[in-house]
Amino acid sequence: MFTSASAHAGRCNEVHEDRGNDPNRESAACGHPALNSKDETQDAAAGDGYATRHDPFVYFESVIDDRSYCDEHVVALGSTSGAMPASALRGETGLASDLKSIARTPSFAFITPNLCDDGHDYPCTNQASGASALADIDSYLEAWVPKITSSPAFRRNGLLEITFDESDGPQSDSSSCCDEKAGPASPSPGITGPGGGRVGAVLISPFIAPGTVSSTPYNHYSSLASWETLLGLPRLAYAASVPASFGSDVFTATGQASP
Repeated sequence: MFTSASAHAGRCNEVHEDRGNDPNRESAACGHPALNSKDETQDAAAGDGYATRHDPFVYFESVIDDRSYCDEHVVALGSTSGAMPASALRGETGLASDLKSIARTPSFAFITPNLCDDGHDYPCTNQASGASALADIDSYLEAWVPKITSSPAFRRNGLLEITFDESDGPQSDSSSCCDEKAGPASPSPGITGPGGGRVGAVLISPFIAPGTVSSTPYNHYSSLASWETLLGLPRLAYAASVPASFGSDVFTATGQASP
């Protein structure tokens, strides 16, 4: 789950549900395994469903080598009420609190659910399961999406993207799209094929007319390219060569320009 909201703060944050719930596994701020050590977050534990592999920012030395920067920008999601893990740093606030004002809302936030609420684990280890994996996903979205879309920053000029990293099912779709290239040191982006298969995405924004459907093929590099364009940043790596980024097929609200 991703949200992009242009706000005054100019911050880019990665927020992960459950990060720091068990400080013996990972810290609430800049939580990641020690270099050259075993990753103890591959599986959920009681009360803590954080997974480092779903947190791309802590794989970059430019982020984790600057601990003060990492502590400020790689943080725990917190609860929908704003409560933070006991191990949170002094002054560290969660997304629910930050959304209350434009000044506190990050310009870009990459939001990752825990291993239960992202539908990966069922039945869940870190918390009580719902009726199904899909029910766990729905409960998470029902709690967070209205909080995001009702925030001042989102109502001004926000974009919320809800997507998945890969498909799943009896056929284990591992197809790729849109000239997707294999990542560095990886023969294939997908586990069993050239990609992660066909996944859906929902985008919500004041700049998108309700009911808009786009048939333009996009991959995850297309998302990255679109975010970078919206934030006025150069396109990184394979995002620079995608056939298309989000355009007039997506931003369709009458009388609104692209954000």
